[in-house]
Amino acid sequence: VHYIIYKCGFKNTVGRTVIHKLLYFSDFNYYELHKESITNEEYKELERGPVPIHFEMAIKELVDEKKVGLGKRKLPCGKIMNRYFSLKTPEINLKNEERALINKVIKELSHMNGKQIGEYSLRDTPPRKTQYADIIDYDLVFSRKPKDDDKVFVKIR
Repeated sequence: VHYIIYKCGFKNTVGRTVIHKLLYFSDFNYYELHKESITNEEYKELERGPVPIHFEMAIKELVDEKKVGLGKRKLPCGKIMNRYFSLKTPEINLKNEERALINKVIKELSHMNGKQIGEYSLRDTPPRKTQYADIIDYDLVFSRKPKDDDKVFVKIR
């Protein structure tokens, strides 16, 4: 979580929802390639797409350790965006291939706002095949079918 916030928390589009989806795509794309997730997190399928179930606990820990700060931003539509920003350089305990994949996900998806990335994530096979409020099975990534007109779900080979 801290690494993703450090890499893209300064972008105007990146709030809680975008970070949720960046974590989801990082974990599930990595799982598709290596049969293991980066974070060992579980994700629930909710209305706006996958949500990591321990996100709030992780953020609280990062805030308590003064590694991450919280902010709010009023959006033109009137909603409030929860913002996170890094106060320290993260301790990076990632393998090179994990970091490369996370960076690729950030590069490909962090330009989207919360609504866009939420809708985008709902088109991915694992969330589509999961009932509302259920835990998303990582093995569902193996039933993804690439579409010629859709460049992702950040396929990294």
